[in-house]
Amino acid sequence: MAVLRQWLAIAGLLGLVVCGVIPAAAQNAAPNAAKNEPPKLPEPEDISRETKDGVALRMTYFPGTLGKKSVPVILLHGWGGQRGDLEGLARLLQSYGYTCLTIDMRGHGQSLKIKGVDKEIDREKFVRNDLRSMSYDIEAGKKFLLEKNNAGECNIEALGIVACDVMCTAAMQWSIADWAAPVLPAFKQGQDVKALVLLSPSPTFKGFEANDFFTNQVTRKQLSVMLVSGSSDAKSYAETKRLHTKLQGFHPKPTNDPETDKKNQDLFMVTPDTELQGSKLINKALPIANNIANFLKLRLVEKQDTYSWTERKSPF
Repeated sequence: MAVLRQWLAIAGLLGLVVCGVIPAAAQNAAPNAAKNEPPKLPEPEDISRETKDGVALRMTYFPGTLGKKSVPVILLHGWGGQRGDLEGLARLLQSYGYTCLTIDMRGHGQSLKIKGVDKEIDREKFVRNDLRSMSYDIEAGKKFLLEKNNAGECNIEALGIVACDVMCTAAMQWSIADWAAPVLPAFKQGQDVKALVLLSPSPTFKGFEANDFFTNQVTRKQLSVMLVSGSSDAKSYAETKRLHTKLQGFHPKPTNDPETDKKNQDLFMVTPDTELQGSKLINKALPIANNIANFLKLRLVEKQDTYSWTERKSPF
């Protein structure tokens, strides 16, 4: 019971739903809520980028409003979805100052072409290596945001990712690669992603799994993680709980001091009472969108003294 009270104290601070309990004061919580009419937000921009293996990706860019202090967030839809599934979340985060990028992952939405190949990508024929190649899609998104960083429109050093079901595994695998990128004397190439929000993480799909993330000495400790699953779906809830348990030993445990917990706690499990999963958790009837905004605010926005902006142009 003492541990539960500690978790609920943290939940009250963050506006999170932890283990299915929604603190009354947090149900409508939103960071930096404006008292007056908010300013008109910049219009989103549809863009195209090519991955290193030739896939033509379609993305939508939602410019932030805080310049070099705008925290960038990459949003990844679920298997069979498309980038519009997370437009509502992107617009909400943008209204709080975040810079957002939604991506049609390969074989989804409008990302169906490979350079020099006439046939469209058929995701139903994907095997393990095809799924692993989705890391290239995330890398292409990061490279676009790096351009925006160098233009003073966001801070790539405080990068967050929100992902759904199968794309959670892609996000975790890409995080390993981002943290493994060597830091050159004149150019920092990686170590940029600092927080993951995983909506209904899928343990394995066609041999594509995230075990490397949990055995990697860096990612399992360095990244703040928020796991989300509807508690009424027993299978999804059990898997999310299992992942949470695997990560617990590498993250600070709750204490009796709420201020210390607010500063240090970086692993959360959010389980609203619903059967909804994946991108469908971003629902007006649920507080998950604001939970995500608050988590990113705590772990990224309020850490920008640590993750300070730098220009990141390659000398080569």
